[in-house]
Amino acid sequence: MESLIVLVMIGIITSIFNKVKQPPSNKPVRHKPIQTASPASPEPVGRGRERVERERSVRREPRSYKEPVKEAVSSIQNRFEDKKREADSTYSSLQKQEERYSRKLEAHQNRAKKIRDDSGLILDFKNEDDIVKGFIFSEVFGPPKSKKRHHQK
Repeated sequence: MESLIVLVMIGIITSIFNKVKQPPSNKPVRHKPIQTASPASPEPVGRGRERVERERSVRREPRSYKEPVKEAVSSIQNRFEDKKREADSTYSSLQKQEERYSRKLEAHQNRAKKIRDDSGLILDFKNEDDIVKGFIFSEVFGPPKSKKRHHQK
């Protein structure tokens, strides 16, 4: 009985939503017009062709855009020079930074070499006694027993 009520409810809900999705039939449906390419205009033959070419040449006006073009070129050139100066300064600062880092690296490497040379502790594991030394040192230098994990319940 309960399943029948559920099915009826589902049917009512789907019919409501289907009515909302359908466009009203009284409104005309508009379709976008399809644009087609216009056919090429036929070229006149003979004397007509010469007349068309003369008209085209007469219609052309001499360009009086020289000053704005010069201003645009000069502004582009100024921006290019500014960017070039900025890139040069960035490059030089990066070179200085690289030199500084290479000096720091060299100093760290020298310090590490000095520490390796000065240490009196030699840990070569060539025989069994050296392995025992390793276990002892791991206990000495390792974390304290209170910080080691044990099976606690």
